[in-house]
Amino acid sequence: MMNLIRALFAPLLSLFFLMMGSGLFNTFTSLRLEMEHVSPEKIGMVSSAMYVGILIGSLKIDRWISKVGHIFSFVVFALSLALLVLLQSLWIHPLYWSCLRLLGGISIAGVFIVIESWFLMTSPPNMRGSALSIYLAVLYCALSLGQLLINVSDPRSMFPFLTIAALIGFSVLPLTVRKIASPQLSAAPVQLNLLQLIRLSPLGFLGGIVSGIVLAVTYGIIPVFANGIGMSLSEIGTFMATIIFGGFLMQMPVARFADRGNRRLVIRVVSLITALLCLLLATLEKSLWLYILAFFFGGFSFTLYPVSMAYTCEKVKESEIVAATGGFVLSYGVGAILGPLLAPLSMLYFGSSGIFYFLATISLILASSTLLKSPSKQREVD
Repeated sequence: MMNLIRALFAPLLSLFFLMMGSGLFNTFTSLRLEMEHVSPEKIGMVSSAMYVGILIGSLKIDRWISKVGHIFSFVVFALSLALLVLLQSLWIHPLYWSCLRLLGGISIAGVFIVIESWFLMTSPPNMRGSALSIYLAVLYCALSLGQLLINVSDPRSMFPFLTIAALIGFSVLPLTVRKIASPQLSAAPVQLNLLQLIRLSPLGFLGGIVSGIVLAVTYGIIPVFANGIGMSLSEIGTFMATIIFGGFLMQMPVARFADRGNRRLVIRVVSLITALLCLLLATLEKSLWLYILAFFFGGFSFTLYPVSMAYTCEKVKESEIVAATGGFVLSYGVGAILGPLLAPLSMLYFGSSGIFYFLATISLILASSTLLKSPSKQREVD
C-alpha cells in the first residue's frame, strides 16, 4: 500500500489543492446566491449546470486523454477551471453563473477521469477499491478543509474568488515542477458506448447515478438546509466540513472491506445505513446530535462512489479502463444533474427536512436494486 501511495503522491498532491479550491467554491456559490436572495430552485439550477457539464465532458474526454496523456490533460483542465472562477466574479447572475458552471463541469469531468483512471491503471485489480479510497480520502480531506475557508473573508468581496482560483492554479505545480511518470496503456484504448457500459454493470451504473445525486445535493442544497434551520455562516462551514470529514475517515475501512469481500453486499449495507441516517437527520433541529449524525451520513454515503466504481471495474479490461471511467463519471453526472433539481421539490412539501427524506428514498432504491439478480457471465480481467 505504501508503494502505491508513493507512486501516486504527485497526482494526490495536485488533487488536494484543486479539490480544496473546488470544495470552497461549491459551498461559496450556493451561499453567495442565497445572499443575493436567489430562490432555492435557481440555486439548484446553477448547481445542476455544473453537473450537465460533467455529463457532457464524460462523453468524449476519455478519448482525448488517451491521445495527449494524463499530465497534459490535468494541466489544461485545472487552468481552465481557475479562469472560469475568475470570470464568475465579474457578474453575479444565476443564468451567467449557470453557463460558466457548465463549462467548469466539463473541466471537472476531465479531472475526475484523469485521476481515477490513473489510480485504476496503477493498482492491481484486487486493490482498486483501496486505491480509489486513497484518492477519495485525499479528495474529501481537501473538500473538508476548503469549507473552513468560507469564513476567512467577506463572501461579498472578490477575495473568495481570488483564493479559489489561486488554489486551483497551484494544483498544476506538483505534476510540472519535475518529471512524473504517468500511466501508459499496454494495449490500444478501447471505446465503449453507453449501452455497453450499462450492460457491463447495471448496478455499478445505478450506483454512479445515486452517488451523483447524494454528492450534488450535499454540496449544493444542504448549505441551504443549514441556513434554513438558523445556522450562521461559520456554523454552515463547520457543518459541511463535518459531513465531508466523515466521508474522509470512512473511505479506507469500507473500501478495504469491499476489496476483501462482496462489493455488491457492501453497496446494499452502505445504502441502507445511509437511508436510516437520513431519516434520523430529518427529525432533528440544530443540536450536537445533528453534527454527529451528519458525520456518519458523510462517512457512509460518500463511500458509494468508490465501491460502485470498483464493482463496475471488476469486469473491465485494462485497455477499457479510461473508457469505463468516463462512463462511470457520466452516470455520476446524470445523478448530479437530477439531484439539485429534484431535492428542492421535496423541500417544498416537507420543509427543510425534505432534503433528507429525498436522500433516504434514493438510497433505498439503490439498496433494493442489489437484491436483483446480477449478470451471471463475468468477463476476464487483464
